[in-house]
Formats: sequence, structure tokens, C-alpha cells
Amino acid sequence: MTTPSISTAAIILAGGDSKRMGQPKALLDWDGRPMLEHVLDVARDGGCTKLFVIVGKDGDVIRRGANLEGVTVLENDDPSRGQISSIQLGMQHLDFSTDCCVIWPVDCPMIEPGDVRALIDTYGASRASLMRIFMPTHQGERGHPMLVDIGFRQPFIDLPAGETARSVIEENQTQVKEVPTDNPGVLVDVDTPEQYESALKQWRASS
Repeated sequence: MTTPSISTAAIILAGGDSKRMGQPKALLDWDGRPMLEHVLDVARDGGCTKLFVIVGKDGDVIRRGANLEGVTVLENDDPSRGQISSIQLGMQHLDFSTDCCVIWPVDCPMIEPGDVRALIDTYGASRASLMRIFMPTHQGERGHPMLVDIGFRQPFIDLPAGETARSVIEENQTQVKEVPTDNPGVLVDVDTPEQYESALKQWRASS
């Protein structure tokens, strides 16, 4: 069971331009509702107590198309600076009542609540250690979402435009803890219509 005393924020990244998809990924149908709503519910069920959604130029469309009750929506005024700019925006809005944050691209819909709980529980058990970044792995491959200790957000915030979160991870490997999962969905993201159809088919088959 996830430790109740750990305050975890989910930062859902929905500010991309979705060029290859042709429409906002956040609003793709995921078994009868927008993908964003599905991701938010998984985050809640996994133990995230604060929910942030970062939007870009499609922000108004996303607000109209999804139920965002109880969610803080932040608008990235310059998403052309890359995904790191959305991560930075979300992290900058966290206060120190938050212990950690989960960075979650909206196009990763096959993550399960148990994957999130495992990250939070492992974080809770590792707070006395040097581990500050927690990543799910399936068969040795790292996936999403990534959990970051709130006290370790500054290296992400300080990254210049054009850099990625991977830069921080690679420079701080001794502070990265891998959390194995049997769920291959942590490796799945949806960038094209073909990937979307494939992921949805897999999801329905496993539900």
C-alpha cells in the first residue's frame, strides 16, 4: 500500500503539437473518453494527490474537451522550446508540501495504477538513500512515468532550451533507481495513428 504521508504530484505533459497524430493526443478516444481523462484517473488511483496538466497551443480545445475538475491546468506559452519547458513549468509550480512528482507524457496511456504505486513506494523506502530519480523498467528497458524527488528538481529547471530530461538522468546515474514491472505498457507511447490503434487494441485485449 502506498504510504499516505508521501505527497505526490502528477505532471501530465499535454503541450505537444501532435503533428504526426493530426489532433491533440489528450483528446484521443480511449475506450469512450479522452485519453487525458484516462491518464488522470490512473494517476489518482496510483496515489498522486495533486494533478497538473501542461497544455500548449491546443489548451482551449483540451479544456473544452476533457473533464479537468480538481486539476491545475498550466499553459506553456512557448512549447517550441521542447518538452523540457513543460516539465520545468510544472516543477516550478510545486511547493515544498510536495514530496515528489511524477512526470507523465499524455501519450503514455498504458501505464497502470500499480506501476505508479510501485514508484511511490520505492521512493518512500529510499528516502534515506541518495536515490532521487525513479524509473519503471520492463525487461531491463526504462519507460514512463519518471518520479523525481522535489529536492532534486533544480537540475531539470536549470536545463537550457533544446536539452532534455535525459541529460539530467545521464549525468546523475548514481541517483537513479530502476523499478521493475511486468507491465510492457510503461514502454508504450502513441505518436502516430498506427501506434494509437495498436495500443488501444492491446489495451482492450488486456482489460
